[in-house]
Amino acid sequence: MRIGFKSFKQIVGYFWLMVANLPMPINKRWKFVKLAGVKFPKPSRVGQRRFVAIGKDVTFDTARPYLIEIGNGAHITTGSVILTHFLKVMPNVFLEWEHGPVKIEEGAFIGAHTIVTKSVTIGRGAIVGAGSIVTKDIPPYEVWAGNPARFIKKINVEKP
Repeated sequence: MRIGFKSFKQIVGYFWLMVANLPMPINKRWKFVKLAGVKFPKPSRVGQRRFVAIGKDVTFDTARPYLIEIGNGAHITTGSVILTHFLKVMPNVFLEWEHGPVKIEEGAFIGAHTIVTKSVTIGRGAIVGAGSIVTKDIPPYEVWAGNPARFIKKINVEKP
């Protein structure tokens, strides 16, 4: 078996994701997740500090972590799973995997033990209830929950 550069990067990324699950403050964990390849864009407002809260035992897709993007102020709570791949069901094909980006925008909140599958975008300020399975895009400032996640209500946002 030949080990190339790409497989070495995956091994190193896996190592950093395991380090991220060691006991540490939730606002420091994102730094180790970033070393594994997950993208964290700069805050949208000038002078704003970067803050992303990632709870313990959050599982990121180790095959393609670079397809995950998490915005500033996002909260991903304990036991959540974020996958960038899914099985595409097609006749006469044994297995076919599809990959796509997962984007969690600024200020989004993902409840405990939520599973994010497929290629989705969770909008700015959106809330996903605990134990939900997200299979489609969630618009900004909405509450979704369930299996699969369904719309619950809109969030009223007061503009300053």
